[in-house]
Amino acid sequence: MNQAKLKTYWYPLLAFKSLKRKPQSVMLLGKPLVLVRLGEKIVCLEDRCPHRNVALSDGFVEKGNLRCAYHGWTFDEQGVVTKIPGCACLEEPITIKSYRVHVDSGIIWVCLEGERAFNNPFTCKDIEVDRRIHFKRLKADFIHTIENFLDPTHTPFIHKGLLRIESKQQRMHVTQELKEEGFVTQYQLVDKQNGLINTLFDNGVDTNIASFTMPGFAQIDYLQKKRVVFRVQIFFVPYTEGEVGMVVCVNLPKSWTTPLTFLALRPFMELAYIQDKRILERQFTLQKSYDKPYVSTPNDLVIDHLVHFFCDAPIGTCKTATMSL
Repeated sequence: MNQAKLKTYWYPLLAFKSLKRKPQSVMLLGKPLVLVRLGEKIVCLEDRCPHRNVALSDGFVEKGNLRCAYHGWTFDEQGVVTKIPGCACLEEPITIKSYRVHVDSGIIWVCLEGERAFNNPFTCKDIEVDRRIHFKRLKADFIHTIENFLDPTHTPFIHKGLLRIESKQQRMHVTQELKEEGFVTQYQLVDKQNGLINTLFDNGVDTNIASFTMPGFAQIDYLQKKRVVFRVQIFFVPYTEGEVGMVVCVNLPKSWTTPLTFLALRPFMELAYIQDKRILERQFTLQKSYDKPYVSTPNDLVIDHLVHFFCDAPIGTCKTATMSL
């Protein structure tokens, strides 16, 4: 993947309420970081004391500074060393790198490089929603984890009976549009989607719209007569090679019954996550043993677009077809 490009984006790394007084270690694009509250400010520094390369996330906060647990060096919010025990003065300043932080929607966001303005993709400007946000992680390939969410062709098998039933094929008209930093796939349903979740919660969905925006934001809207009745958003975060974070935001139009719907829906969504997690982790383990190219067909709806955006491959082909799942 193009690491230099990916470092210029904002990523959701931690729930705001999860960061207490103790520093927390996080990873982003293979880089160890420490998030810490210094006074009223959330600070992100590289997770390394330059004295002996000990993790600052093992340290503690003292008088508004972050103190290393090994030799007691202290750092301010800019990553500047403010005190070295037993050292009267420094010939020149010692610093570690600090990173931009933004707090929005109860989430701590971090940008590693550049001056890109912050934009919260979870914002729903078109509908008034009630939402629930969950943080997940799995050991899997970053690109294929996104593909798994956006490409429905696996659902009759991995989510057999839960989302779709292979023997009751569902026809849909598929169209795609490429954007500057993403793409949109629209599914116009000819037949009602089957499966247990749809039997219980689907009151007549006729259109699905799945979109992707760099560097890892995916959204699926379920519409009934052009009205959004369910929206699921996931920001996929590349912690390290082989470890992916998922910030999952489930949105429902506001009503007095919404809290009950969330309670009823959650066990089914957790089951779907477990099923996906199992196959994606197994895939990642196995693919490291083989040095062979993948075989793709026109039924693979999103992989060429993802490889284009992440790996600077040629532009993908926008699909227009009638599919049966």
